[in-house]
Amino acid sequence: MRCWIFDVDDTLVEYVDFDFEEWYMFIAEPVAMEMNIPLNLETWRAMLDGRISRKYPGKWGDWKKFWREVDKRNLEYRKMMFSQGRLKKNRGVEKISELRGIKIAWSASSKECVEFVLENLGIANLFNAIFGKDYMDYKFIEDIKPRPGLLKEIRRIYGCEECYVIGDSEKDMKAAEGANCEGIRVENGNIESIINSLISRR
Repeated sequence: MRCWIFDVDDTLVEYVDFDFEEWYMFIAEPVAMEMNIPLNLETWRAMLDGRISRKYPGKWGDWKKFWREVDKRNLEYRKMMFSQGRLKKNRGVEKISELRGIKIAWSASSKECVEFVLENLGIANLFNAIFGKDYMDYKFIEDIKPRPGLLKEIRRIYGCEECYVIGDSEKDMKAAEGANCEGIRVENGNIESIINSLISRR
């Protein structure tokens, strides 16, 4: 089975005028304050980059509760961006339908966040499945990109003999390498030319 696994943010979808600090202050800082978890912008960035444990909040409380609340706020952040016209699909995304094989959207955000974005941009039907970091109640929280565990799980579920991971970041490429997939880097949201080249692999 051939599998095409697509990162979502900045690969399929553009977040217009995205500001990392604004995002942190909207989704993570209020939860950390409410749960009395010492968190700042750099610690948050380190968690997302895999340099410190995503279970770090567990030193002060329930780390699953922390991520559930963060993911709720992350969904609200995406709803806000969509209402402001700041969520846009990158040109040529619809051509994914021409690829033969299993097509999967995956993200370090929650499945609900990904579904909201893809459904509201009219491209959710391009994918056979969607995976977020909350898969199996955050079982893979320590093994999402740049680590390869969730990708390996996807390969196991779908029996992916050929596996291609399409993403915009070094984290995507590292996870792909660790899961023995071919990583294909998208630069500046130029997904259309990438998909055209992938279609030729039929």
